Amino acid sequence: MTQTELYFISGSPPCWSVMLALEVKGVGYESRRLDNAKREQKSPDYLKISPRGQVPVLIDGGTTVCETLAVLSYLDAAYPEPRLFGTDPGDTARIWQAICECDGNLRDTVGEISRPLFRGKGREFTDQITEAAARARDELALLEATLGADDWIAGEALTAADLVVFPVIMQLLRASAREQEADLTLHIHPLADYFPQIAGWCGKMETLAGYESAYPPHWK
Repeated sequence: MTQTELYFISGSPPCWSVMLALEVKGVGYESRRLDNAKREQKSPDYLKISPRGQVPVLIDGGTTVCETLAVLSYLDAAYPEPRLFGTDPGDTARIWQAICECDGNLRDTVGEISRPLFRGKGREFTDQITEAAARARDELALLEATLGADDWIAGEALTAADLVVFPVIMQLLRASAREQEADLTLHIHPLADYFPQIAGWCGKMETLAGYESAYPPHWK
């Protein structure tokens, strides 16, 4: 019986990042899916594990780790191969820079697009979505340039930066695919038409060992 458990919500980009890391490192684990519609992450039992009622949470033996980046850092220390945070100071800095740029400039912007579109309220939030899409395209243009020069976001090897950014991009694509329902033209989907380097990188991510196992269950 495995000693490792992961509490997650299907489709949550932070959870997906951790699931990809577990698969890349070959760490077996028991998945504990929480039902967001039932607010199971706010249940008394779960709050004993995660006092803020957030996901993901990793339990590895006697260690409980909350917060995505803390979990990724823990996994890299506990299961060192392959390295996700670099092998020298320059690599590590580049990886963390890419993660910080995603969290500071893209993640919330994608949420402004995806939340109303996923809820079928795109027409009610046209201005918000349109403005956020313009900001998202600016960030995607920077990422497109990066991937035009390197195979992966932070250089020549897969790192935590790829695992953090990829689920955010996928959330954006899944939301953008609904643009016609809201009579919008976001110039994001299909990705290959607008950002071919990012599309190629996404294709490589989809070939990772364990990708299908980590894929959000309710998206299948």
